[in-house]
Amino acid sequence: MIDDEDFKTLANLEHDLHDLSHNQEAMSVIRGFAESLGKTKHRQRVLNKKGALVRTPIEYQDALNCGVISSEEDEFSLLQGDIISTEAAYLMGERLTGHQNKFAIASSTCDLVPERRQYATLLCVKPVTKNVSKYKEILGNLLKFNSTKQMYLPPLSMDSEEVLFNVVDFDGLVQIKLENLLLATRHASLSLVGWRLFGSLLSNIMVLSTEGEEKMREVFWNLTLANQ
Repeated sequence: MIDDEDFKTLANLEHDLHDLSHNQEAMSVIRGFAESLGKTKHRQRVLNKKGALVRTPIEYQDALNCGVISSEEDEFSLLQGDIISTEAAYLMGERLTGHQNKFAIASSTCDLVPERRQYATLLCVKPVTKNVSKYKEILGNLLKFNSTKQMYLPPLSMDSEEVLFNVVDFDGLVQIKLENLLLATRHASLSLVGWRLFGSLLSNIMVLSTEGEEKMREVFWNLTLANQ
């Protein structure tokens, strides 16, 4: 029995979140979908269709004209998952320039409003060509969603003809000042499906847990509640 009303409220919150946070249900759904498509060639054909994963940048004025947002909402110039290029981003204190200047925005859309935050988070987007060792193996694994460290993207409009596909790399968070990000070149937005996949992988990387960790935390949480 919990006597402290605040902790009762917290316990109720934990109960409500139990099946929503730190689970892998989304990844199971995604992998099941990939398996249902059959061979790698068919999976790639489906995901490469125009508008399947990526599309032209979604513009604020277009969304306003369609009536899907109101003029009272914050005006956006970037969305989560947008593919951009910039030479003002840093990884572990090192500025990323040259070939590695293409990124996907990991920060939430609501945090991309001017002056809302000081920094934003990006993920590297790496092109893959036939010159990349074992590119067929990489492609096969990407399209099975075996790993949550990477996500498949088709060739983008700014890519050269040599690019077979792109990889969003979730292993390493890149930082950029928001004021600099707002000056970046915007190449594409994710489709609804692309955004769902991106969000599922991003959540999986950031909040993945094991059954053992959950049990451990539950034991210590119950001890805390018992003392209230």
